[in-house]
Amino acid sequence: MAGRVRPELVVVTGAGSGIGRATAEEFARGGATVICADIDLAAASETALRIGQHGAGRAEAHALDVADPEAWERFGASVRASHGVADVVVNNAGIGMGGPFLEHTAEDWRRVVDVNLLGVVHGCRVFGRQLAERHRTEPARRGHLINVASAAAFIPSRLLPAYVATKAAVLMLSEALRAEMADHNVGVSAICPGFIATNIYAASTFVGLTSADGQRRGGLARELAGRFAPGPELVARRIAFAVRYDVPVLPVTAGAWLAYGTYHFATPLMRLAARLGSEPALAGLEGLARRLLGGGSPAPDPAAGPARDESRTS
Repeated sequence: MAGRVRPELVVVTGAGSGIGRATAEEFARGGATVICADIDLAAASETALRIGQHGAGRAEAHALDVADPEAWERFGASVRASHGVADVVVNNAGIGMGGPFLEHTAEDWRRVVDVNLLGVVHGCRVFGRQLAERHRTEPARRGHLINVASAAAFIPSRLLPAYVATKAAVLMLSEALRAEMADHNVGVSAICPGFIATNIYAASTFVGLTSADGQRRGGLARELAGRFAPGPELVARRIAFAVRYDVPVLPVTAGAWLAYGTYHFATPLMRLAARLGSEPALAGLEGLARRLLGGGSPAPDPAAGPARDESRTS
């Protein structure tokens, strides 16, 4: 791959919070102009404001539903008309969904595929086309597509069938696209974060559970992540590293690296672990989690209302 990316213009989806916000701030600190896209325009605007206050790069907020292919076309055209072709595109937006496979409806599958997989497809298609066109006139200039998958891409789980399926698809899409985009001097990387302290756990949908049980389980996972997991800034630094050195696949946490190695070299262990998500096992894990947290996770406050769906912005 010729040249090294020195990003001047970076697009980040799901930039309203979590990994997306941290990534936008990371590239802005390097002096890039960052286009912060999110389904929640207020959250994207807050990220852009934070970047402006820190006085590093520049940032601009855009509303974008990554599940809408026509919205992607308008967004891509707008960015190109106002700023030129993006050097780096970070397809980060995603949603969490858990529960037994037989409880997932066709609509559940449609929603998670539209956001987690097709949202990445649309981003790569729209901006990848622009980068390929730029290559014809500026062959020495390199671009990069970053697709945020998950350690779940190589961890089979009876608890997260739709989520792991879409994240595995993002990983393989990235590998396939990397081979093609090399012809246009564009790198493609799949980032597999692992257990990171973001709000995706509390904002995830749990099919087959009552709303209260889903909130309890998601809230408990969020508390565990907040107590024991690294923050999204770690993922942001790894994304910048992947762009700098054109890394194909990059697990982030130690747990993600362990899962990556186990999946490739001890697959039967992964298949065995996939069976451990029965309700009795989950009840035991919840009890252990409460003990680790020092006495238990408080019940959700009904007056606080539902958690904002920040999982698209993590």
